[in-house]
This record gives sequence, structure tokens and C-alpha cells, in this order.
Amino acid sequence: MFRSAGLCGLLLLLCFASPVSAIVTTGSGYTGVVSGASPFLNGVNLSGVVELITNTGIGCSGSLLSDGFSILTAGHCVTDSYGAALPSSVSVTFLGPSGAVSETATSISVDPLWNGTSTQGNDLAILHLSQAAPAFATGYSIFMGAPTTAPDVIAGYGYSGTGSSGADSVDYPFGTLRAGANEYATTGSSFGWSSNLLIGQFYDVNTLSSNALGIANPYSSLDEVDIAPGDSGGPTFYDGQIVGVHDLGICLGAVTCATPPSAGAANNSYFGELYGDTDAAASAVWIASQVAPEPASYGLLGMGLALMAAFRYRRSAARKPRG
Repeated sequence: MFRSAGLCGLLLLLCFASPVSAIVTTGSGYTGVVSGASPFLNGVNLSGVVELITNTGIGCSGSLLSDGFSILTAGHCVTDSYGAALPSSVSVTFLGPSGAVSETATSISVDPLWNGTSTQGNDLAILHLSQAAPAFATGYSIFMGAPTTAPDVIAGYGYSGTGSSGADSVDYPFGTLRAGANEYATTGSSFGWSSNLLIGQFYDVNTLSSNALGIANPYSSLDEVDIAPGDSGGPTFYDGQIVGVHDLGICLGAVTCATPPSAGAANNSYFGELYGDTDAAASAVWIASQVAPEPASYGLLGMGLALMAAFRYRRSAARKPRG
């Protein structure tokens, strides 16, 4: 399932993690700015990836689900540190072929297992639109197979920049949809966190120390990206379905990032840093209960997804990466 990561030495380090909300790129050959007229990247239609701005001023990203009314995002985008919902409304903006189209969500549901700690998983929320999403917007389903090394398509509206200089909120502010590729290398269980966290790294072939996980043949490509502030709640796609929801950035070091492996001494999406997504399939039953069109169908749909999830994690456990 995941590439083998040499984590024994890393477990001796203190891991510093914080929620993030944007796409930082390798800088070389990156062409991942998404337009409404051409929303495809690596075969994935990104017209259902949305910009979110709460009435309390928080900017995040999200994804339209297949019912056409529900937006999947991160719990920390719409709650305080204890998991209590704060905003009374959220502006939801779609990038369409004729420009931006905004709607409003006034109903917010938070995963009941979300406790305000990103490393414990379940950092999810669903926003309910007051009307159907625009007809051009693609709705996504949840990927229920075992997470793979992909490559996956990663998208969000956060800051951009490069892995050498980090996220740049001045030259690349929040509000532009960007996408690229990367892959998961391990889960949060490698660090004593929830296995519901899917973790990847931002590797640069010219900065060998940036292979923070010690992976053989680490992933690298011209459109390789990391997440940064503003991308929280945005999607990672596998086979056109949502496999992960952007959750947090991770630094390895005593206080902030170690240099090396990180190219910088702050948690700012430098080469050598890690990123964590919440595994959407782990909360598939709860997600289905929020989007199913008829309450009477919740039970049967939930039972079916529960069986699928159990099968999925039996497969995952048999292929758990070694530390």
C-alpha cells in the first residue's frame, strides 16, 4: 500500500504539527493553475473544488459531494479548538467557465468524532448549500479502496510559492485554485497519531535531505506540490474520487522544522516537510448520513459502507508499512 519509510530514527524527534489551509510547488515546470474553462488535471475534473470564506473571516477549501448540495471540508475550518461550530454562514465559490459563482451555506455538520486535535483524525465537516450547486460543478464520491501511492491529484485555494522559499501570501494570496500531484507515504500511526491521517512528503531531487521519511525512490515530478495555508479542507483525489481532505502541515525537529531535512526553519511548506490528510473513507458512514437524499435510506447505505470500510481496513492492516 505505502512505500517503506525509514521512521525508526524519526521517532526520536519531536514532531511539530499545525493545521494548514495552499499549494506550494516545486517551481520548475509547474502548470497547475486551474481555470473554469479548463478545469481538468491528470484526468480529474476540478470544477467541484470550492473556495470557502466563513462569516468570521476564515478562508479554506472544500469539495462538492455527489448529491450536489453538500460540501466536504476540514472540521477546523468551521470550529474552534474544542470542535464547537462557530460561523453562522459560509460563502462557497465555484470556478465556472464564465467566472466565479458564489452560493451560501448556513447549515454546518461536524464529524462527531472531531475533538479539535488534527493529529487524532476525523477533522471533517460538511456544509449544506441553501440551493443546488451550479450545473457545471462536478460532485465527487468517496474512494473506498485501500489508499495507494498513486500519484494523487491535490487541489486547493491557498497560498502558493516554491519549496525553496515556502508559501508566499503576498505574491500568491488566497483565492486561486491550484492543483498538482504527490503521494502518500505512510499514516499517522508511524508517529503515534491516528491511522486516519494519510501522510506524504515534499521531496526535491536537488535537496536529498528533503527525503524526510527515508523512502526508497521518493516521489518527484514537475507538478509535485505540497499544501499550505488556505488549502485546509481541500481534496486529494485518487481515480477521480476523494481519498483525503487536507488537514495539517508537519515539521520534524525540536521546536520547528529541522534544517535539514526542511529547506527552511519554519512550518511553511518548504521542501522536506510533511503534509497530512484526513482519510475520508474512515468517516464514510457519517458522510453518507449527511448527504443521503432520504432519511430512510441512511441505515441501509450506512451498513453497506460500514462493510466496505471494514473490508478496506482489513486489507490495509495486512499491508501496513514497516517502520
